[in-house]
Amino acid sequence: MSVSSAIRDRLRGWAFENFWLKVFSLVCSLALYAFIHGAESAQRTVEVDVVVLPPPRDRQLLTQLPTQVPVILHGPRTQLDALKRDDIGALQIDLRSGLGSRIDLDPSTLHLPTGVTVEQMYPSFVETRWDDIVKKEVQIQASRSGDPSQGLTVKGSVQVEPTQVTVTGPKSTLNVMQLVRASPFDVSGLTEGVHKRQLGLDRPPPLVAYDIDNVLATVEIARALVPRELPKLKVQIVGLLRASTQPTTVTIKIKGTAEDVNAIDPDAVVPRVEPKTAGLDITKPGNAYLDVLVDLPKVTVEVIPPKVFVQW
Repeated sequence: MSVSSAIRDRLRGWAFENFWLKVFSLVCSLALYAFIHGAESAQRTVEVDVVVLPPPRDRQLLTQLPTQVPVILHGPRTQLDALKRDDIGALQIDLRSGLGSRIDLDPSTLHLPTGVTVEQMYPSFVETRWDDIVKKEVQIQASRSGDPSQGLTVKGSVQVEPTQVTVTGPKSTLNVMQLVRASPFDVSGLTEGVHKRQLGLDRPPPLVAYDIDNVLATVEIARALVPRELPKLKVQIVGLLRASTQPTTVTIKIKGTAEDVNAIDPDAVVPRVEPKTAGLDITKPGNAYLDVLVDLPKVTVEVIPPKVFVQW
């Protein structure tokens, strides 16, 4: 028998001698290894959802709360590896009292298998800041944008209905709210007349709510007014022949549409004073400060100075 045959026979004997005993030993070794390493302690970090129990209606939490909290779990490795996030449940933050400056997160609300514990959470507590919920009536303000058609102008300001909005929110925020703005009323290209439009309110501040979302806004478009000045017009004294005024002339400022203002003839404008109409006794010498009167239709009139000294 050759040397190589002898070696093969010896290796075959080692491999198959007590074969099932060797297989049994291998299985036991693997089971022991799995048991030892499966029972080995380990850590695992899980992002756990946060469930909030809301506060009373008259209290507002000003602190931003976390929606998830990292939780470090400790326990057997096999249990941690098999643990599913959805099976753990959620942490609860109880705000029902509406009070307190600190709320501790309670890990007892989590569903953990036996042998698995919470080693650490971050944060493990939440510092809270509270305010009262109040209501307040706030004025609504609307501006305008653009320009109407040529020769026209916006008469007055934008009017809104309703004029106020009921605002609900933290007292500290509402204390500094003076008005609520609506979207600008775009008057571009509008013609003469009254125009109405729904305008939305600007977005409220955080934690604040409005009882309405929009207002009905109204603007009036009219013909543009232009000014004109008529200087040094002599003041006439009605009912007296021998009388004088100081000063003897006044300046007339008028304002109206271009059509109405341009139609006025300066020579036809007569500023006057009427001592008799003012109830003065003109049968004997006297003097008085009298209003200067001017009659001009369709325009507004300003006399400078509005009174003159009359002597008779």
